[in-house]
Amino acid sequence: MPADSQSTQSVRPTGTQGSSQELQGLDSWLTDRIVTVTVGPEEKRWVVHEKLLISQSEFFSNHFLLGSDEMKLPDDDPRLFALFIRWLYGTAFLPSGGARNFRFLPPDGTTLTVRDYLGVYIMGGKFGIVGVRNAVLDVLYAYYGEASDDHQSPDMRDITYVFDHTGPDAPMRRFLIAHALFFLFSKNRRGAPLPPDWAQVLNEYSEVGYDMIRMMGEWNWVMGSNAPRMAIKPRVEFHERVPRPQVVKQEEVEEDTQM
Repeated sequence: MPADSQSTQSVRPTGTQGSSQELQGLDSWLTDRIVTVTVGPEEKRWVVHEKLLISQSEFFSNHFLLGSDEMKLPDDDPRLFALFIRWLYGTAFLPSGGARNFRFLPPDGTTLTVRDYLGVYIMGGKFGIVGVRNAVLDVLYAYYGEASDDHQSPDMRDITYVFDHTGPDAPMRRFLIAHALFFLFSKNRRGAPLPPDWAQVLNEYSEVGYDMIRMMGEWNWVMGSNAPRMAIKPRVEFHERVPRPQVVKQEEVEEDTQM
């Protein structure tokens, strides 16, 4: 995976006897303040290391660097926030042994669903944290797998959920549309009618239908020619670049508030 798609939060010691610089890097995430985040109408509480929480997110840094030690997120789902926290600390405490990336557990349809991960993806957009969005893409990339004769399509309700909560250029849109089209053209469903939920969604969501047609146009097929073998693009094609935000120092915040 290219360096610009990896989380800048990762601490990657090269062995059990990591360098003093690497150990200091790990310590830096866990020093100073502990802050509280309450999530959902039931106000479920998490206590989190501030430096770790604000390391990539202006959403959090703009709040906590003003001096507050608590943040309320009443409209967010605690289950999804728990997955985000799992990624946050999992990324910071990656095992030694070279460059690695945190991996979510695959969806099992019960305790963890595709919709759960899509919710975390959308939450990552709200928080402005690209790393967790790329981690969600990674787990779904493995879950849906490569093109096959019996390709699995994403649930159309999941596709519309993503379209309702992301912008036109969201890579997750392209990723789900690609898998839906691969299902549509899979060998063993040749001649089969569209699934009923497809008809409903395509009637109600013109944007989904447009994106499908636009993607097929990019394949450059020619009438009368055999279609080439289809393959999902490498996962990095759906990754977003990790920004390196300029975190405002506490001293600068204090100076601004005194003006």
